[in-house]
Amino acid sequence: MEQSKACGHVGKAAGRTDGPARNGGHDGGPRSASDGAPGHGPDRVIGGAADGLPGIAAPAAFQMERPAGFLGSRALTGCLFAVYLAFLAWIVLLKGQFSLEVAGTMRSVNLVPLAGATVINGAADYREAVENLLAFLPFGLYLGMLAGHRPLWRGVAAVAAVSLGFEVLQFAFAMGASDVTDLLANTAGGALGLGLYALARRAFRSDGRALRWCNAVGLACTVLVLALTALLVAANA
Repeated sequence: MEQSKACGHVGKAAGRTDGPARNGGHDGGPRSASDGAPGHGPDRVIGGAADGLPGIAAPAAFQMERPAGFLGSRALTGCLFAVYLAFLAWIVLLKGQFSLEVAGTMRSVNLVPLAGATVINGAADYREAVENLLAFLPFGLYLGMLAGHRPLWRGVAAVAAVSLGFEVLQFAFAMGASDVTDLLANTAGGALGLGLYALARRAFRSDGRALRWCNAVGLACTVLVLALTALLVAANA
């Protein structure tokens, strides 16, 4: 009896010793970091690499983008675009005035391109066409910043539609000359702005960096234009 009890105790001890070997297939040696240890599997290694820690290079889907910040926000772009459109409508429709007295004063239509150019000293003066081109350049720039990677022809079509809307309003309310030359110059300016943003995006090799720089320039120009306008209004008050 004593011998059988001793054998039973030896068997239980052996069972306790062999337990880890049967549980998980290990022989009781050191366990690897990837064998059941929480937070140390392959996913954790990838996460550590994405956080700047040593480890396996994380796929692009796991990498966190840097915050865009104030200048990198398309909300800022939208606000600047809205201010620009309001200023553009004030110049094109109200001719820089703060009253509706300009309505009903002039209505004309020209459907021949460049036919309305002013002749000075026997030579055609295309200054107005150039001014219209430059006035609509920010339109294309802001549109490119907001539209992202959409086809160029859609942006050009949007600029042409807005410019045509201005010409129609001028005719409907007799607020100026509706000229096809203005339509062409405005559309060309918008297309130039779209092209400039495409070049900026390629130069910076990043849509985010191009957006931040263009927002910074747009914000500075907007503040400057508003300040100059306020000074002119105050001087003529």
